[in-house]
Amino acid sequence: MNSSKQPQPHQPSETESYLSDLMPYMRAGKDQFPSKEELFAEISSDRDHRKKLARTLQYTATVVFFAASIWAVNPTISTDMYTTQYAENAQFSLPDGSRVHLNSNTSLISKWRLRSREMTLEKGEASFTVKHELRPFTVAVNASTVRDIGTVFNISTGDQSFTTTVLEGEVELHTGDQKTRLTSGQSIHVSLAEMGSPYPADLDMVTAWHHGKILFNKTPLKQAVANIQRYRQAAIELDPRLENLLITGIYDVSKVEQLLDSMESMFPVKVTRLDNGEIKIQKK
Repeated sequence: MNSSKQPQPHQPSETESYLSDLMPYMRAGKDQFPSKEELFAEISSDRDHRKKLARTLQYTATVVFFAASIWAVNPTISTDMYTTQYAENAQFSLPDGSRVHLNSNTSLISKWRLRSREMTLEKGEASFTVKHELRPFTVAVNASTVRDIGTVFNISTGDQSFTTTVLEGEVELHTGDQKTRLTSGQSIHVSLAEMGSPYPADLDMVTAWHHGKILFNKTPLKQAVANIQRYRQAAIELDPRLENLLITGIYDVSKVEQLLDSMESMFPVKVTRLDNGEIKIQKK
């Protein structure tokens, strides 16, 4: 007699039972984690963000580089020229608020740069009242440079020479490898790039031209004639034997011709006027 077994109902394995228990949690977790498409989209967005950040950093570095290059080059922002004619003096306000007062027959060039204020006194005489700021203020004259350190100062040029006088504050003078500082009430003379020693200044004499005057106080005639020459175009020729005669007095710059003629009554000299306007002062 054949006997056969009846089929038994399927009994889940231990693994199937475990997975069945996890399914509710897996279905719930699916909503909490991004899909594959969402992951790719996020990766793409992150890549774009990094590219933008890299471009921003590159742009910033370029801007910084060019700014540093411009700062190093110190480019000129503006250039101006100030001049006066014979027997004329004038005052000018500079772009930074500083002031310059020019004596007769003077020429000054100013250059305003990104990080400096640079003047060049080509000829004549000028007084500077400097407004303080971070950019240094310098005046080039001949082969020297006068640097302001908080100052009102005067520069008077001559034949390959100049004299600097400090009215207020302090300046620093550079000539070749020489350097010195002047304080209020001091003058210094520089000739052919050779710097003299500071000495007490006669401030009334130095600034007399501000008021249209020439002041002499036991001044050698050679120096006096050089000062008078500033106010007339035609040359004055002085006999070398008369150079050390001393002159004292206050005179109007508008009357230098009368002053020259009066020298015959002050000294043993002969004043001769030539047709071209030149004057010869000779020893009698």
